[in-house]
Amino acid sequence: MKTQQFNKVVVNTLRFTYRFGLIKALLLFVTVFAAAEEYKVKWKGRTVHIRKGTTDFCVFRQVMVFEQYRIKKLPKEEVKVIVDLGSNIGLSVLYFKAQYPDAQVIAVEPDKENFELMMKNVGRLPGVHCLNNAIWNSSKLLGLYDSGGGEYSYLVKEESQQEKAAIRSITINDIIDRYKLSEIDLLKIDIEGSEKELFSGNYQSWLPKVNCIVIEVHDWFRPGCAAAFFRAISDREYTFSFHGENITIVFDKTPEPVTATVTNVPGNQAYYHQRVKC
Repeated sequence: MKTQQFNKVVVNTLRFTYRFGLIKALLLFVTVFAAAEEYKVKWKGRTVHIRKGTTDFCVFRQVMVFEQYRIKKLPKEEVKVIVDLGSNIGLSVLYFKAQYPDAQVIAVEPDKENFELMMKNVGRLPGVHCLNNAIWNSSKLLGLYDSGGGEYSYLVKEESQQEKAAIRSITINDIIDRYKLSEIDLLKIDIEGSEKELFSGNYQSWLPKVNCIVIEVHDWFRPGCAAAFFRAISDREYTFSFHGENITIVFDKTPEPVTATVTNVPGNQAYYHQRVKC
């Protein structure tokens, strides 16, 4: 097992160096080594703030270098509205704005420290709106918890536990009403298991307005997330693909509904999810 993990680290390091560039990678590694708490990385002419000793660099590598949110089947000219649920420190927002510069992006992140760093990274970008909230299927006060997976894996729950903080939740309908959205061209979801609640109720009015979903389901620690998601979209035609940890759904815009059953889809016993590790 240790040999496999070592080999994975070597392969990922080589992939990163190849895609990021040897000189830039060497300069970055020197910067990381010399940094005290926070360091800066140049990416496509922008300065990205990253915290040392956190999961931030792993996220940077996955989002910016390995492009886990690249969607080949989504025409760039058709993307006008993006809702980013679970924006962390804003790296996905930066990536989306680079891919779809004219799009309006609504970014939602519950953790205060992540949110503050996201504001440093994307707060001045035109057309970007940042919300320090949790996403849920209703508006209520929730507990924010540390799942033990680092800054990229805070989760929200209704249960009474030792919480990291309390956070007000909002719904996708709240976002649609606030920003007067008629459609959501791209909905990115990485909310650490809360997708189970998101697709278990009160989704019928907003889901038909979504043209594409990129989602990471967390059945590996919260069984039922994928099943809830695929049940919710089962009456629509779509194309389906994987990229890294993410499932990408591009909906067919034809109005005819389809009849479908959720029996052999991701989320049931046949579904296997391998967590990508740094």
